[in-house]
Amino acid sequence: MDGTSGGICTETFGDGGDPPLLLVGLSMLTWPDGLCARLAAGRRFVVRYDLRDTGRSVTVDPDAPGYTLRDLVADAVGVLDAFGLPARTWRGSGPAAGSPSSSRWTTRTGSRR
Repeated sequence: MDGTSGGICTETFGDGGDPPLLLVGLSMLTWPDGLCARLAAGRRFVVRYDLRDTGRSVTVDPDAPGYTLRDLVADAVGVLDAFGLPARTWRGSGPAAGSPSSSRWTTRTGSRR
């Protein structure tokens, strides 16, 4: 584990000076180690993380999680901020891609680059 941002577990691949890429999925396991390593070998600074209640990130009562989609978007922004990365580095896959989370991401980050 490279670190946490507000209880969110993150892991990085590559050189922090390379162009950044934030990978968003249900957990870090959405993005296999080999894929992350290949992206990093292509001169990308790759950051992946576990969403709340997955992997090594903070967990809460599954019957009453007490957070919203807005909070999950704020977590992604917090990960970007923790590494000093611009908003345009976000990439998603699976149920999150093209979903309400994507529109909330756009709304939350606005003109932030």
